[in-house]
Amino acid sequence: MKLGADTLCWHARLEAGELTLDDVLGEARDAGAAFVQLNLHHARALGDRELAALARRAEDEGLRLLASGDFLRGAEARDRVARWIERAAVVGSPLLRVASGFYRADLAGRPDLIAAEADHVVAVLGASAEAATQAGVRLLLENHSDFTVAEYRDIVDRIDDVGVFLDLINPVSSLEDPRRVVEALAQLAPAGHVKDYALASDFVEDGYHRRGFAVRWCYPGEGIADLPPLLAALDDDFMLSVEGLDNRAGVADQVDRLRASLRLLAQDPVNEFEWR
Repeated sequence: MKLGADTLCWHARLEAGELTLDDVLGEARDAGAAFVQLNLHHARALGDRELAALARRAEDEGLRLLASGDFLRGAEARDRVARWIERAAVVGSPLLRVASGFYRADLAGRPDLIAAEADHVVAVLGASAEAATQAGVRLLLENHSDFTVAEYRDIVDRIDDVGVFLDLINPVSSLEDPRRVVEALAQLAPAGHVKDYALASDFVEDGYHRRGFAVRWCYPGEGIADLPPLLAALDDDFMLSVEGLDNRAGVADQVDRLRASLRLLAQDPVNEFEWR
């Protein structure tokens, strides 16, 4: 695998103006990343010339930039995808990650609405496929806590040259077994995300019983996910970026946590590393 870091690791600090994308490149390099998955939302203030300059600075740091768009919801989704494709080409990214924009739990019990979401994704990506091909950019749809494995296969089968951006842990959110999902979709995916998760109990006031529990995302190695079999399903060319969603403004902990995660992920999970 090729290991990198998503700019989402720095989202809160970027939005607070505590650092720039140039700073992110330096921190990603210091942590040992081989590439940066650039969420184009974080580069929205940059013109194309400035974006191209950022790509050159990444190259100077020994990094490659890969591009992420955002959600496909809404009537203007095709226009947004067209612009993301242009921006992906500017930074020399061979792929563009996008996501549907809904969460399966929000539509539980409404298979008609889930089917409508799938039709919308197919329509948007189908209308965008030719422009992406001409730009040398492959569209990848992330398994974003939304569709099932069968639904993803159906969506990809309905659109030419669209693949999957494979998040190894998101199946937890759609109540599926991550190992089964990863093994089923790995052949459709050249890139994806990895994170970890922990469970936090919500107890009643006297602590006698709990109301339930929450899933909290964290960096790989900080939670309870069984990562080795998921990593084993990926091929040598797979581009896997750490999605550090557990970040806060005023907390500059990305380099240390990323370095630990990337070292862990680089090991042979069977023969060379004791994970627990």
